[in-house]
Amino acid sequence: MKANFLILTPVYRDWKNLEKLLSKINILFSKKKKKFDLIVVDDNSRQKIKKNKLKFSRIKRIRIIKLNENLGSQRAIAIGLKFIQKHYSKSYNTIIIDSDGQDNPIGILKMIKKMEKTNSPVVASRGQRKEERWFKFFYEVYCILIFFLTFKKIRFGNFSILKETDVNKILKDKNLWNAYPPTLAINLKKIQSITIDRERRLSGKSKVNFFGLIYHALRVFSVLKNRILVSSLLYMIFSYNFFFNNYYTLFILVLSFFVSLNLINFLLSSINKKKFVQEFKKIKVLKF
Repeated sequence: MKANFLILTPVYRDWKNLEKLLSKINILFSKKKKKFDLIVVDDNSRQKIKKNKLKFSRIKRIRIIKLNENLGSQRAIAIGLKFIQKHYSKSYNTIIIDSDGQDNPIGILKMIKKMEKTNSPVVASRGQRKEERWFKFFYEVYCILIFFLTFKKIRFGNFSILKETDVNKILKDKNLWNAYPPTLAINLKKIQSITIDRERRLSGKSKVNFFGLIYHALRVFSVLKNRILVSSLLYMIFSYNFFFNNYYTLFILVLSFFVSLNLINFLLSSINKKKFVQEFKKIKVLKF
């Protein structure tokens, strides 16, 4: 069966960039003689949508999911995936991409090719970045922390392609409500990757600031809390042999850290599954 493609993107006051991004994607899909359905999750932008600006020759159908409150890109993606699960058939592959243009659409064709070859989910690992120096520094520190705390490399963001079975699997994990990339990493096996350089925004300034990045990092850590507990226990044994002589003190430190992560997880998730269901019931969908 020939696969169909869905493109899912969260948008928050970024419609001009979305128009430019879709224009680029349209050119790429025209060359490959492919078409796609577009699903936009409007994260309570409160801006007038110019439907004609989103219509391109390679787009078969457009669905705009309007949220009643600003939930952030990660939760917007979770709601978009739930909508896909409910309304689309098994023959669809879902491409998740940010709407600001930093995800180079060339990566879409590369990920499709990789998926067709391996029959596995594919993510776009981030190569060279064109953001400010402080952002690059923070991102590298974040990646190093993730690796040392979980023994797992997560150098990808939202940009990815999933089969229908992949979508169903990650939707079973309530942590999807907190952060998409780590939920993907811990639930799906044989994830393939391609390396794509991170582009500058097509226009405008990013709405993400330093505190927003810290908040995102805490959400990621909360998803990976079980792995962090295991690594902490291993580090505890290592530290006892080389630095400490008191297991009790180290145990209390690790236990405190783990309890803190669980508390963060509870506070950030807002009763994960219940909140997810409530927000999904409130969505409005524009079709054209």
